[in-house]
Order: sequence, then structure tokens, then C-alpha cells
Amino acid sequence: MNPADCPSGVSVGSPPDVGAAGRGGVGHEVVFCPRRTICSPSLVSTTSSFCDGRSSSPAWVPVLNAATGAATAAAGREVAGVWQRPQQTLCKPVVVTGVGYWSGQENRVELRPAAAGSGVVFVREDLGGLRVPAVLANHVEAVSRTNLSVGTATVEMVEHVLSALAALQIDCCEIGLTAAELPGLDGSAQAYVEAIDAAGAQTVAGVSTPLRVATPLVVEDASGGRIEARPPTTAGLHVTYDLHYPGKPIPPQQYGGVMTPKVYRTDVAAARTFLPEEDARRLQEQGLGLTVTYRDLLIFGPNGPIENQLRWPDECARHKVLDVVGDLALAGRPIHADISAYRSGHQLNAALVAAMLAAEGSQQEPADES
Repeated sequence: MNPADCPSGVSVGSPPDVGAAGRGGVGHEVVFCPRRTICSPSLVSTTSSFCDGRSSSPAWVPVLNAATGAATAAAGREVAGVWQRPQQTLCKPVVVTGVGYWSGQENRVELRPAAAGSGVVFVREDLGGLRVPAVLANHVEAVSRTNLSVGTATVEMVEHVLSALAALQIDCCEIGLTAAELPGLDGSAQAYVEAIDAAGAQTVAGVSTPLRVATPLVVEDASGGRIEARPPTTAGLHVTYDLHYPGKPIPPQQYGGVMTPKVYRTDVAAARTFLPEEDARRLQEQGLGLTVTYRDLLIFGPNGPIENQLRWPDECARHKVLDVVGDLALAGRPIHADISAYRSGHQLNAALVAAMLAAEGSQQEPADES
């Protein structure tokens, strides 16, 4: 969720301190209070674990260890030039609760283990168990967030939980919901990362084969937003975001990195949603976000965040990287590419996923011999 994320005229071409998140309870359940108050504080885990105690650091990044400090875990292998690893799911269910930014409605989010090959699927428990797979085909346009819909079932603001699952290499997960809108929490993915780490990860029978970008792809919009995917220069996903909103109080900034689980945990997960004060007031005048306060996300006035403090000087750019990772998860597979974005929002990110899937499909089509 970010400002200026509703562009039109999309075109595709080629060329610190975390604070408000804590782990609670005993056993599998991690519950976060509706307004992100710590229910039972604990230290933030820096690695997740398998059910047998192994670290769930990335399987495909041995060449990156010196640069990132990441440790290898689940064994992977290269097949036809593409690195593969076993699919992963959670060891046990875990729960995060909170209030939606837009609706003000409380939601109980239960992340559950799922079978190999099932992907990530949202389950609207309040609608009798209607299922909404987290795939691009179910994406629907929305302002400043990523929404999915199947029939009468809609799930809203899914980008943060999808980002955490994708970055921590959880391929198969069922997500039970008691309302449509995912909780805003503190505006970051930190609560989901802690929940996933508390549950632990286990391998399942399926194989995770990434979507590897083979040729450059660019998606642009009429307002100057742009996001580009190029063949990977590392064994995984590298994302760089250049943030610049002329006339807004948010300063220009850039952040980029290889999205290994370790890098994501320490440098991206806690980066929070942001918007200018004028936009926040406009939304509340429309009856949206009426329960949100200055402490629930970053609201920028002329002198910086109001009644809040930045966790990094470039926190806004880091959050945009978080959003990109979550939106790219709609591919249904890990992405191996170098991604660079300038003022890109959720709609452009989804358009890039469509372009990548289309390009992969065209490369796999047999040549016409007629």
C-alpha cells in the first residue's frame, strides 16, 4: 500500500529497530493484537528453521554467501540451466490477527501447511471456505494495494503476507481468513516473518522451478512509472527501487539487494507502508482508514514522519521493494531476475508478472514448421 499506485495507460516493451512486532503464546500460535500492541514480546528471529531443526536459508545462493552472509540449507540442483530446490511448506499452523487499514475490520489470519504443488491459497472461512489462489489470473485492480477475487470471494491487501512467504521460500501455504482485508499491522511484513519463523519450514515432495527471465522486459505507464526485468546476474531475485515523488514530502531515495531470506529478514521485512498526510486526510474524508493513527504506518508531513520515526533513512524505498516481492509472487513460482523499478506501483508490478509469464510461454512454444 503506497501513494500514487493507480497508474493508467500501462504499456509493455523490451529493451534498526523493529519495535511493534512480537511473538506471543506457547506452541504454534503467534497472535498479534489488533492495533499491533505486543501481546507477548520476544526477540526477533533471524533465521527460520525446518521441523528437524535445520536452517531454512536459501537453497540456491551458495555463490552469494560471501556477499550476504546467507547460509545454504535445502539441497538444490541445476536442471537444464535452471536451479531447482524442493518445495517448502510450514511445519504447523500459526496465527496473526489485526485490523485492516481500509475497512477497520479485524481479521484472524491462520497460515497453515499445505500439500506439494498446491501453491498459496487464501480461504475465506467467513464465506464457508471459499478459496482464492494467489495467482495472477485472480488479480483485480485496486487503489494502492493488491487484491484478488474468485467469484464472490475477495481478498484485499495481500502483498505483505505474499512477500513474506515468497522471500522465506514457502511455496505451499493455506491462509485462512475471517474477513476480506488482511491486517495492516504496523505497515510492514515483520509480523508475518516472525509467524513463519515460529512455525518453521519443511520440505515436501514437489520441486520449485523458478521463472527465469531470459530477455529484458519493460513495463511503463503514462505517469512515468517503470519497472524492468532483466536476466539474473545472481542465482535468485535482485530488486532495486528508485523512489521519487515530486512535490511530495517523501525525499527521493533508492534501495536494492538480493532477496535472500536473510537479507529480507534483516533489511526489508520491517519497512513500513507510507503516504503523505494530505493523502491520508483525503482517504479518511472518503470514509476509509478511519481507525488508522500516525503510529500505525508512516504518515509524512512537511518535516518528515508525524509522531513516528524512520527505521532506515531509505525505509520507503525498502517498503517498495517489499511490495515488489509480494506482487511478483503472483507468478506462483520463485522469480530469478534483476528487477529495477522507478515509481512503480501494484498495477505495474502485476503487469510485469503478466509480461514475464507471456515471454516464458512464447519461448516454450514450438516453432511453426509449416
